[in-house]
Amino acid sequence: MQRLTVGLIAAALLGAVLATACTSSDSERVEALAAETAILLEATQRAHLIAALEPLDPLRYHHLDAVIRNDGRIPADAVIWATRAREVLAWADWPIELKPHHEQYKEWLDALLAAFRADDAAAAAEPSRIVHALAHTFEAALEQWLSNEPVSPPPALAGLEPPAHEHEAHGDH
Repeated sequence: MQRLTVGLIAAALLGAVLATACTSSDSERVEALAAETAILLEATQRAHLIAALEPLDPLRYHHLDAVIRNDGRIPADAVIWATRAREVLAWADWPIELKPHHEQYKEWLDALLAAFRADDAAAAAEPSRIVHALAHTFEAALEQWLSNEPVSPPPALAGLEPPAHEHEAHGDH
């Protein structure tokens, strides 16, 4: 839905630019409208990604990780938090610079959700540790992008691969 909204805004703005180009010979006005459209699209994407920060907050995963690994149990709200984060990873229109971070985070979050849904705290321990770390690196990469800084590459996980899990329908598989 969010991608559709951003797409509709872009289409409407582009249509306005094209309509102006077709009815006006004033190239300066067309250029100004094109520049304004680009600014509005960037602002929309930035607002969209800032809204995505809350469900991806690393502090949530610090708490989840501590309970899972220290107490050997899955908190009652763990599935809700992880599902919300997974949905945000799926619907947000992530810039190309963040795609490697996005893919890595998404894969490990899927493994964590599979362990949560199986109610298996032991199986959740390693994915929980890694998702917690990836939440921090993803947030740092997003902050770099929002600050117009070069985005650091995602962390090497020493050859670790997320545990195999059944892919569920998330709309982006």
